[in-house]
Amino acid sequence: MKKNKSKKTDTENQDTLSDQKEIIVDNIEVSDDQETLKKELEIAVDDKKRALAEAENTRRRSIKDLEQARKYGHLSLSREMLSVVDSLESAVNAIPKNKDDLTEELKNFILGVEMTLEQLKQVFSNHNITRINPEGELFDYNLHQAMFEKETKEVEPGTIVEVMQPGWTLHDRLLRPAMVGVAKKKLEKA
Repeated sequence: MKKNKSKKTDTENQDTLSDQKEIIVDNIEVSDDQETLKKELEIAVDDKKRALAEAENTRRRSIKDLEQARKYGHLSLSREMLSVVDSLESAVNAIPKNKDDLTEELKNFILGVEMTLEQLKQVFSNHNITRINPEGELFDYNLHQAMFEKETKEVEPGTIVEVMQPGWTLHDRLLRPAMVGVAKKKLEKA
């Protein structure tokens, strides 16, 4: 019986060794799985960080775009309204100095045109639309458009001597350049 016991023990020992080998092999497999899982987790965390960064960048861009739309959204309307201001100013400048000879209806009409022009200028002011009237300033190609040059010794060359049409800006953007005449050095005749 001892032999049977030893055979049985040997078989049990072999089964135990076999189980231990499987455990060791399983541990190796688990170890490989853990490494794979760690890599996948790192990739997933990195992807999440990238997605969060992209979402934050998109949010910032949207805020900036919204601010730009609020600030400059009325740019095209403002440009179109400049001709209305020009027309009203021409009408006001054409009014005779002596209004006493005019009828009461004509005086009221003139008053209405003047008030309309002032209201429009107030609306422009409320929306940060400002006039560029650069007479006497040095020419700046970013704000002015030279229409002609005038020879003179009275002012420094490059100085604006006449404004044919005022320019306009919306905040810091140019709506229309001022059309100007620029002084140039008078040539001496020999």
